[in-house]
Amino acid sequence: MRKSSLLLAIALLITGCQTIRYELRPPASDTGRLCVTQCSGIKETCRGNELRRARMERESCERDSEHGLRACLAGANSPETRRNCHNKKRSCSTAENTERCEGDYRQCFAGCGGTVTKIVEEN
Repeated sequence: MRKSSLLLAIALLITGCQTIRYELRPPASDTGRLCVTQCSGIKETCRGNELRRARMERESCERDSEHGLRACLAGANSPETRRNCHNKKRSCSTAENTERCEGDYRQCFAGCGGTVTKIVEEN
């Protein structure tokens, strides 16, 4: 077990960390720039939808968690059991994932005549 942990640590050190960023150069034509403006609107709509989805998931989780806590407490017959109910309450942390929106935007941007360059930086 120690040997495999050591090998994993060495592999991580060798591979290092990468940061990926994108450089976008807008299209030269007015039509292309107008197209990119439409892409931006689509991206913002996508981001808004993703933020709403994450909020709704979190709210649903919180409602379910609160319902479970109340049900547990209703059946609790000792202070220790009530403490256990509170300890079992789930955490509701839902983050939005807007990476798909960004990827779709880059694809749209390129489709409008813009240039998208992927830059991989080794850290």
